[in-house]
Amino acid sequence: MALNITVEPADRAVLEGWLRSPSIRSGLAQRARIVLLAADGVGTNEIVERVGVSKPTVIWWKKRYAAEGVAGLEDRPKPGAAPADR
Repeated sequence: MALNITVEPADRAVLEGWLRSPSIRSGLAQRARIVLLAADGVGTNEIVERVGVSKPTVIWWKKRYAAEGVAGLEDRPKPGAAPADR
């Protein structure tokens, strides 16, 4: 079952901005690229080849975006370790 991704214009502007930003973390840029390619109709296997990630990774980020939008692509705190106080 393919998950069709639709990206609203405001979200597309944010994601494309991430791709253009020289200071964005590579993980966020990679997630933006996955979502934008999916929204443009590129199949999962082709995204795997173009982005250089695993198929489960592509599926995971497509699902997260579909459920939560751009906010779902942001990093979340890792479970277990408390953030260091500095």
